[in-house]
Amino acid sequence: MRTALIDLRTVARDDRGLRIALAGELDFFTVEHVAPRLRELAGSGHRNLILDLRGLSFCDSAGIAFFTQLERHSREAGTRLLLCDVPPQVIKSMRVLAADRDLNLVVS
Repeated sequence: MRTALIDLRTVARDDRGLRIALAGELDFFTVEHVAPRLRELAGSGHRNLILDLRGLSFCDSAGIAFFTQLERHSREAGTRLLLCDVPPQVIKSMRVLAADRDLNLVVS
């Protein structure tokens, strides 16, 4: 059995929205540990769900696919998903997979 190498924590909750930090490795195995909670938060009525990704050391195609699914889920729930401080290697992977067209990447 593999131990989850991903951490999810609330950083701030204010009038701009909810800011969540992800740290560690987001891959096929670890996405299942954070996906239910992030989907729940996306539908909890916040104007923005801001994911701070500066602590992400690795993100494979399953993690990127999850971000695009979460963006869709958030939009349907009336919440805007924003990805901030995305590591350069993750941005590169998003571009290769053309996911950067569907995701809101912001500089904070």
